[in-house]
Amino acid sequence: MKLVKKWVVALFLGLALIVLISPGLIGHFAERSVDENIRAGTVESEDVVVSALNFDRGWFTTEGQHRIEFRDSSTTDQVRQFIGLPPGTPLPVLIVTTRIDHGIFPVASMSREDGSLAPGLGDAISTIKVEMPDGETIDMPGVINSSIGLTGAMRSTYELPAGTYAENGEGIRWSDGHVTLETHPSNARIRYDAALDELEVLGGDAPVRLEGLEIEGRQVPSGYGFAIGEVSARIGSVIATGPDVGPISTDGSVRIDDGRLAVDFSLDLHSEALGAGRANTVIDLSATGIDPVAFGRLLRRYQALAGDTGNPDALVNALGPELRAVAASGFVLDLERFAVTLPDGTLEAAVEVAVGENDATAESWSSLLLATEATADLRVPEPLMKTLMELNPEAGAAVGMGYLKADGDDYVTDIRYAKGVLTINGAPMTIPLP
Repeated sequence: MKLVKKWVVALFLGLALIVLISPGLIGHFAERSVDENIRAGTVESEDVVVSALNFDRGWFTTEGQHRIEFRDSSTTDQVRQFIGLPPGTPLPVLIVTTRIDHGIFPVASMSREDGSLAPGLGDAISTIKVEMPDGETIDMPGVINSSIGLTGAMRSTYELPAGTYAENGEGIRWSDGHVTLETHPSNARIRYDAALDELEVLGGDAPVRLEGLEIEGRQVPSGYGFAIGEVSARIGSVIATGPDVGPISTDGSVRIDDGRLAVDFSLDLHSEALGAGRANTVIDLSATGIDPVAFGRLLRRYQALAGDTGNPDALVNALGPELRAVAASGFVLDLERFAVTLPDGTLEAAVEVAVGENDATAESWSSLLLATEATADLRVPEPLMKTLMELNPEAGAAVGMGYLKADGDDYVTDIRYAKGVLTINGAPMTIPLP
């Protein structure tokens, strides 16, 4: 699977990262009129270093090549994890070659298929190469077409043509796809969408087929060190060695509401349930009333530590002061709906946790527990409960211990918590405070 892994790495880097970086290069080209700034321009951030390799400016056309190297950071660790690389593995280097046809009316762009005479600062086309750690260079299929308007607004589209790359019975096959990114410098607004009809890993021990991928979203800076906006994703199906999954749809939003951070998330997932036919899982979750200043500090602290702290417990301990600061201002976590529908019925649950302002910044979390009120409700139809006990006999122990009680044709659980006292179906339990 070495070939497949290499191409999966290259494809994900090309699609997920380059389209986000190349518009910045194009904007740098279009907005700078001093040649030296382009020739020697090097842009550094926490995650990447972008260096100019060469530059050639003409009267109507500018051409340049940039090398993009990824620093070790929390972001690159997440990239490694996402594409299945071990921690510390060198990431490939990306090389972007860009041609800009500039001027208010980019006449030179008419020599190519996607050229345009629309007024603007420039019209560009970019190609991508991925230089693997072993020195092998892979030409990414397709090009990025970009246009820069008179206001500096930019629209970039990566057009991926259908293709196959295979060797020795292994490879990867993909359909036509695209990624579009729009940026607006006046308010730093970003809008993006992507679509890929089909992606298939060929041969090997774990063939995978993904169909009907669509992603759409927008974001703007919040002013607190993180972005706010909305994102939605759809996947028609995922076919692998396990149960088939799909369709899947998910939506999320992050916003500032009356000076407080609010997050919404929803999921609708259809799948094959082992031994129980088709299943449909629905989740509606929200978090509101979060202090955005404290959350921004927590996020920055996490980003600084994630790459250096491999132990999750150590990471949580290191984030202790920032977590306490978020908790001290209070918040509401509401799992409005969790439902799993199987042929024998629907399991439904709802949970709400409300935390009032407290003194959680102290070493003890006692004030947090005293300021918390929570409710949880669970309902399982009797036929489904019987099926669950057949699949897992230990599920019956919940009924015997009173955690689930009969209520007509259902089994239910009613949980309440306030000021250190927990009740389950009316039976109180005192929780020792730390």
